[in-house]
Amino acid sequence: MSSDTLGFYANNAAAYAARSNVNPRLESFLNLVRPTGLVLELGTGSGQDAKAMLEQGFDVDPTDGSGELAAEASRLLNRPVRQMLFHELEAVERYDAIYASASLLHANRADLPDIVQRMHRALKPGGWLWASFKDGADEAHDALGRYYNYMRADEILSLWKSNASWNAVSSESWQGSGYDLAPTLWHSVTAQR
Repeated sequence: MSSDTLGFYANNAAAYAARSNVNPRLESFLNLVRPTGLVLELGTGSGQDAKAMLEQGFDVDPTDGSGELAAEASRLLNRPVRQMLFHELEAVERYDAIYASASLLHANRADLPDIVQRMHRALKPGGWLWASFKDGADEAHDALGRYYNYMRADEILSLWKSNASWNAVSSESWQGSGYDLAPTLWHSVTAQR
């Protein structure tokens, strides 16, 4: 994650956490996951989605690359949130699921193949992954100074299919917005190891 992006979240962690809501697509993803399963959340942000997972009986390992956001989420969850960058994921067949809502879009595009492989390795056989990205075809900084790797749906599917042996890979697209409230076309990938 770029220093500009980490700097934005360091300087705006409280405001960012205060404006966060539970992802409306979380529920359909959790329906795929073994009840009470261990879910790694990459980029927990405010911790709202982790809280929803915990309330449904899942065991959650929430992480964030920003120490300040991890602290905000720790307060909400009343439990530790690990500060961890994507390339620091070293787990092997530990998780029943990995959930990365609007977080991998901050990883450098050149690092994504390695990150996809790390996530595949971290999942137990049969485990599920969900990740979302903003639509586009380039790398850029938004008006708030955050780095993004914007991707089209076909690029996301190709990235997953070419960087590990997934049993199933699918995508979904929808209109929404992000923290900046700008209209946004989103794409997600759902994959099973």
